[in-house]
Amino acid sequence: MGAIARRSLLLAPLLAAGVALGAPAQAQEENFPAREIRVICAFPPGSGADIWVRFFAEQARHLAGRPLIVENKPGANGNIATEFTARSKPDGYTIFIQSPTSIAANKFIFKGTPIDIEKSIETVATLLKFSFYMTVDARRPWKNVQDVVAHARERGAKASFATTSPPGRLMGNLFKQIMNLEAVEVPYRTAPDSINDILSGAVDFSFNDGVFAMSQMREGRLRVLGVGSMERITTTPDIPTMNEQGVTGLNVPGFFGVMMPAGAPRPVVAKINKWFVDVVNSKEGQEFIAKFGGEPLALSPEASQKMFMDSISEWGRLVDLAKIKPEG
Repeated sequence: MGAIARRSLLLAPLLAAGVALGAPAQAQEENFPAREIRVICAFPPGSGADIWVRFFAEQARHLAGRPLIVENKPGANGNIATEFTARSKPDGYTIFIQSPTSIAANKFIFKGTPIDIEKSIETVATLLKFSFYMTVDARRPWKNVQDVVAHARERGAKASFATTSPPGRLMGNLFKQIMNLEAVEVPYRTAPDSINDILSGAVDFSFNDGVFAMSQMREGRLRVLGVGSMERITTTPDIPTMNEQGVTGLNVPGFFGVMMPAGAPRPVVAKINKWFVDVVNSKEGQEFIAKFGGEPLALSPEASQKMFMDSISEWGRLVDLAKIKPEG
C-alpha cells in the first residue's frame, strides 16, 4: 500500500468524527428555536422600556413558534441587564431588547463598566428610531421651550428637571449647557416615579421617553413642548424640535433594537433578525411604534451592528458636551 493510501486510511476516522461533531450543531441551528427564549428587559415592569419589550416579544412569539419570556433585570441604567446578556451563552436563547444608544451612553456615564460592549454585545436587529421629549405639567402656563428657559433663569439653581435613563439625562444636561442654566438634575428610577413631583411642582420640567410622554399627554397630565432630535419625528409632526425653539445644536438620536451575546451562529442571527423585521413591517408594529412617538426602523444584522458601533463614538462626544461626570 502506498504512502498516500495509508495516510488516507489514517485520516478517514478523524474526518468522519469531524463531520459527526459538526452535524449536531448544524441541526440545532436549523431547528432553532427548540425551546423558549429569554428576553431581557433593563427596566422594571410598567416602565416605557418594559412596554416596548413586551410588545415586541409577544409579536415575535407568533413568528418563532416558541414562548418569548420577558425577564426584568433593572439597575444601574441598564448595566445589570447588559452584563447579564454579555455573560450568557451565545446560542440565541437569550436576547436583550433595549436601546443600543443607551448602552453606548453608559460606557461614558459610568466608570469602570464590567464588560467591553464592543466585543461582548452584538446588535442583530433594529426596531425603531426615537428621541426623548421635554415635558411639563399641563397646568403650567408654559407653551414652549423658551417659556421654560425664562422660568429656569429666574429660579437659578432652584430650578430642577427630572430624568430617568441615559437619553433623558443626556438631553437634560445638553439643554442646561446650551442654554447656560443652573437647573439641577433630579434622577428617578422610572418615569412614573417622577410624575407626582412634576405635578406637585417639586420638579419644574422633565425629559421622557415617547411611551411615557405620549400617554401622559393623552391623559392631560403633561404638556409636550419639544423633541430632542434634529428633525421632527414623522409620527409626531406637530411637536417641534428643541432646535426650532432656540436650543441650537441639541440632537440626541436614539434607536431601539435587539441585542445578543457576541458570537451567536449566523443562521440563528438571521432568523432572529427576520422575526423582528417582520414585526416592524407589520400593521400592528407600525401602529404601535407610531402611537408612542417612534419611527419604524428595520435593518439587516450587519447594518444594525454598524449603527451600534457608530453610536458609541457619537455618544462619547455628546456626554462630553453635556459635561456629565462619570459615576461609580
